[in-house]
Amino acid sequence: MSFRQRAELEVLWFLCRCFAKLPHVVRHYIFGTPAYLIIRYVVRYRRKVIMTNLRNSFPGRSERELRHICGRYYRNLTEQIINIISQSGISDDELRRRIRFNNVEQVMREVGQRNAIFMTAHYGSWEAGSTISLTARDHTFVAAYHKIEDPVFDELMKRIRQHTNVKLVTMKRMIKYFIDHKDQRPIIMGLISDQNPTFRLNFHWYRFLNQWTVFHNGAELLARKYALPVYYFCPRRIRRGEYEGELKCIYDGYEQVEEHTITERYVRMLEKDIIADPEMWTWSHRRWKFTPPAELLAQKI
Repeated sequence: MSFRQRAELEVLWFLCRCFAKLPHVVRHYIFGTPAYLIIRYVVRYRRKVIMTNLRNSFPGRSERELRHICGRYYRNLTEQIINIISQSGISDDELRRRIRFNNVEQVMREVGQRNAIFMTAHYGSWEAGSTISLTARDHTFVAAYHKIEDPVFDELMKRIRQHTNVKLVTMKRMIKYFIDHKDQRPIIMGLISDQNPTFRLNFHWYRFLNQWTVFHNGAELLARKYALPVYYFCPRRIRRGEYEGELKCIYDGYEQVEEHTITERYVRMLEKDIIADPEMWTWSHRRWKFTPPAELLAQKI
C-alpha cells in the first residue's frame, strides 16, 4: 500500500471512529433519516436490480406491494451502513446490548469443545454474527469475508470487522485455514452463505424464492467430512440499531444425511425468514447471475 493510500485509510478510519462515538440517536435518527432519503430518492441505488429481483421472487404480489418492500429495503440498507461504520468505535459491552442471541450459551454447551459452523445470510444485521465471539470465549470465531479490490477499503473493512476473539479469513482460504488449525484451539466458522459461488459445471440447483438458485457448498462439505455441527442464524430487527436472534441447529454432526441435505435445510430456513420480512434481505445483490439448465427451466417451481 502506497503512502497516499495509507493516509487515505487513516483519514477514513478516523472519520468512522468519530461517527461511531456519536450517541445512538444521532447516528440512527439525525444522520440515518436524511441518508435513507438520499439513497432512496436521489441515488436510487440499484433500483432496477432490486425491483427485478422482487418481481421474480414474488410474482403474486402487486407492483404497489413490491415498491413498498423496495422502500423499506432502502431503510434497512441505510441502517446496515450505519451499523457497520458504528462497529469501528463501540465497545464490546454495547455490541452485546445492541445485538442479542437468546440461546448462544445453550448452543455453546451443546457444541462443547468441537469445531462448528454458524451459517447466516445478508439478512438484517449480517455483520452482527461475529459478536457471538464475545460469548464463545473457548473458541476462535473465524469470520469469512470477500476481499475488496480497493486496498484502502479492504483494509478499512477488516479493521471495522475486527472484534475481540475474531479471526478474519478470506473465503478462498477458509477451508485451508480450518484444515490447518482444526486440531488446535476449537474453531467456529462464521459463513455468509447466500452469495453467488464461483461458476462450475456441476452446480446443484435449489428451489429458492420462486427461482432455481445455486449456493456455496463449502459449509456442507466440511460438516459432512469432519462431523461438524451446523447452526443457522439471521438476527431480526427490534428497533433501529438493535437486533435479536437465536441459533437453530441444521445438523448435529452425527446424523447420517445425503449430499445437499444440509444446504437444503439452510435454504429453507433462509427462505422462510425472507418471506416473513422481505425488506431485511439484501435485494440489491445480483443474486441470480447463472442460468439453470434447460430441463430445470422447463419445470414449474
